[in-house]
Amino acid sequence: MAKILIVEDEVKFATKLREYLQMEQHVVDMAHSAEDAWHFLEMYKYDVLIFDWNLPGMTGVDLCKKFRAGGGSTPVLMLTGKSEIDDKEMGFESGADDYLSKPFDVRELTARIRALTRRRALVQSQKVAAGTLVLDSQATRVTKDGKDVQLQPKEYVLLEFLMKNPNQVFSSKALLERLWDADKEASEDTIRTYMKTLRRKIAPGEEVCPIKTVHGLGYKFELAE
Repeated sequence: MAKILIVEDEVKFATKLREYLQMEQHVVDMAHSAEDAWHFLEMYKYDVLIFDWNLPGMTGVDLCKKFRAGGGSTPVLMLTGKSEIDDKEMGFESGADDYLSKPFDVRELTARIRALTRRRALVQSQKVAAGTLVLDSQATRVTKDGKDVQLQPKEYVLLEFLMKNPNQVFSSKALLERLWDADKEASEDTIRTYMKTLRRKIAPGEEVCPIKTVHGLGYKFELAE
């Protein structure tokens, strides 16, 4: 799962991309201008940015330059109808990490996204364990005592995020911003509900759950250092 921002002024095209990527279990936000995109970039953190070349107000190339100049390091994939070498060179010089010419097959897009997120995956282990609880990101699988734990997609995403950021406290708001689409009707009550069911699944009965509530602050996955 990756959190992705699509910046594309063709609304129907962007919507189709978003729907496909959501089917792939990604969290996806959309912006239709550079100005709107900058608002998202200031508010949220993303794993991949997809910029169209031609945008109202500012080109995708200029948006990428501005993002990099401000210290942004998130991988950027540039979408464009341009195919000349000089144009591609300009895109890469702006700080883009990859380049995809329209029209393209969405399967190629997802392959490029996987390649861009592989950098993070190489830094983080594919498997994270806490006692007999093991999360395997590559297989999208959670086991406890060697047996599969059946989780809903958002329960898995929450657990993966917390386990890969152990002993760090995240507020409900921070979790919503990181793991939910910006326009989804989710609230802090949504987080509380998911936490309740997630805890029951990974620590049934009287077992102590590693997901702790830090009163007034949020939640953390407690892992012995």
